[in-house]
Amino acid sequence: MIKKFIKYMVATTVLATTIQATPAFANPEVPPVTNGQIDAMELNIDNFETKIQQLDNGIALSMEKSQILNEKIVTQQGKIKETEIQIIKADEDFANHKEIYSERLKSIQVKGNQSVVTYAELLLSAGSVSEFFNRFTAISKIIENDNELLEGLREKEATLKQAKEQLQNHINELEKSKVELASEQKQIEENKNQIQQDLEAAKGTLKDLMAQQKAQQEAELAAQRAASQETAPEIQQQSQTQASEVAKASTPSVAVPNVTNSATANSVIATAKQYLGVPYVWGGSTPSGFDCSGFTSYVYRSVGISLPRTSRAQQNVGTRISLSQVQPGDLVFRGSPAYHVGIYIGGGQYIHAPQTGDVVKIAPFNPSKFSTASRVLQ
Repeated sequence: MIKKFIKYMVATTVLATTIQATPAFANPEVPPVTNGQIDAMELNIDNFETKIQQLDNGIALSMEKSQILNEKIVTQQGKIKETEIQIIKADEDFANHKEIYSERLKSIQVKGNQSVVTYAELLLSAGSVSEFFNRFTAISKIIENDNELLEGLREKEATLKQAKEQLQNHINELEKSKVELASEQKQIEENKNQIQQDLEAAKGTLKDLMAQQKAQQEAELAAQRAASQETAPEIQQQSQTQASEVAKASTPSVAVPNVTNSATANSVIATAKQYLGVPYVWGGSTPSGFDCSGFTSYVYRSVGISLPRTSRAQQNVGTRISLSQVQPGDLVFRGSPAYHVGIYIGGGQYIHAPQTGDVVKIAPFNPSKFSTASRVLQ
């Protein structure tokens, strides 16, 4: 009886000491941290990360559109330069023909008070009425052709100037689109920054909750061990059970068929792992920084396979397969159209460039969080 009393006192002391070391549980009104709270917080974190991936994808698409606009502007500017050269040439042609035309007119006009008139002399020197009208018709035709040529040059110059104006208007529209696109991109970045802050706060809360839960359970286990030394085997089993609850996985492991890798798949995976730790960078497609699709396209180029630049374009490459049938080397996507892509590496894991503020890493592959998968290695 005395031994039981002593053991009870020891257990009480251990429990009291542990509670004092963790003030959060000293107040009996504070409810214990539950697995449900941790699950809910992990779900919030996953939602935040998904939203950031979507926004990162939006930024990447915006950057791609901006690049296309820049290329169109450069093309239009080149056309304007060509048109300006043509306008200058048309001006020169018009001036040259106008000078020739003026000289011809002078040749058929009276020179001062002289009575010699080339045009008149030519007509009057005709030997017959028929020859007179033939000469008259020929000279009239020359003058008519000159007038038509000059008029044609005027019309050509006017057409070129109109084309230049239309090209400039197109450039103005493209520049306006660039400004609107930059404004949209800025708004996306502001939204993403806010969600990034929410994500960091959620991660901090999760860390605190798990620390509190661990301290709480360790205190309970210590008290139970001290109070139940006579039934040590039973308590040991209970401790192991509770310890397993403390070590709860944040993402459930999902059984995925692990098919033997081909040499090409092994090469892809080995190349991908070389870049573990490389930071996420918007629009990045080199080892100095990757976004999700930049990472996958860079890795697959190492085995001679060219992939499109964006995740939504990569989603349409290769053979579409069931998420339950993925093999190492397959592309796995989130969203439809995709906003994120990674490479399945086997063993229920995939490697990817997650989102802003993160690095290339290996993560658990949970099919329920993905939309499609594609096989590009045949």
